[in-house]
Amino acid sequence: MEHSKSPKVSLGLPVYNGENFLSDAIQSILDQDFGDFELVITDNASTDRTADICLQFAQRDRRIRYVRNVRNLGAGANFNRAFQLSTGEYFKWCAHDDILSSSFLTECVRALDANARHVIAYPRLLGIDETGQLTSYVERVRPDMGGSSSASRFRQVVAAHGWDAAMFGLWRRDSLLKTTLHKPYYGSDCALLAEMAILGPFVHSPNAILYSRDHPARSVRLPNSERLAWQNPDGSTANAFELSRRVKHLVAIAYRHRRTAPLGRTLFHLLAWILDPVLVARFCLEAVGVVSPQLRTKLRGAGVGALKRIHAISDRSPG
Repeated sequence: MEHSKSPKVSLGLPVYNGENFLSDAIQSILDQDFGDFELVITDNASTDRTADICLQFAQRDRRIRYVRNVRNLGAGANFNRAFQLSTGEYFKWCAHDDILSSSFLTECVRALDANARHVIAYPRLLGIDETGQLTSYVERVRPDMGGSSSASRFRQVVAAHGWDAAMFGLWRRDSLLKTTLHKPYYGSDCALLAEMAILGPFVHSPNAILYSRDHPARSVRLPNSERLAWQNPDGSTANAFELSRRVKHLVAIAYRHRRTAPLGRTLFHLLAWILDPVLVARFCLEAVGVVSPQLRTKLRGAGVGALKRIHAISDRSPG
């Protein structure tokens, strides 16, 4: 029996109720000048026109595989499912509301092919609005990782508090298989990126462009309870201990890869990060939430207001 050859690249597109922007995202994938790929769409039991849109594209292009979950698994599990169903040497997660430049895959594949140490090739990230027009947002390019140790790369990515260009870059499958993948809490992607940084450096592909769309329904703009339910519909939306769970996850990652990155060094970097005053305040808020979620909400609101006033004063200051 003959087996079909696996594609060079697999793209996983996890989606839930993405009818507004999904067509543009899929079309930008099909418009790539690199054709050796598969697109695996994992629909998290959407209730809008997502299924119809995906099936229409799948009928026109055999590289598209549409899989619908019986129930909403949560964003983290759906991201993992997209990867687990893929077969390519390189893998990329795609957001249903983002757009790729036509040379995105060509440029990122070239970067990973050029150096087997690189575990992620990440693009230049530019912001777009709901209509697809460019905004002023440009994600900062991080320092080069080429000469850094595994523990130093871990420190750099942990301190970044997230890195969209890398999260939606092109990943080396063999390296990703060595990770814990996404866990069911908001911010798990930050820990996953830190884990990948232990396994190897990230490389910037400046000619690959990711157009990241900002809109009111984006996960980072959802109210806290809705955001938590988006990530884990079976979890608590009152006090999900997002930061505490990330720290626990990062400790587990450091221990898991202690032969690659000395445990003493990774834990030292992690402790230094945790002792940042802003993070200490967030830990305190999580602790208050155990006793009184309402007080936690009030304190968080007061803290956000104070930060805004500080930034406003800073903006008015000369020099």
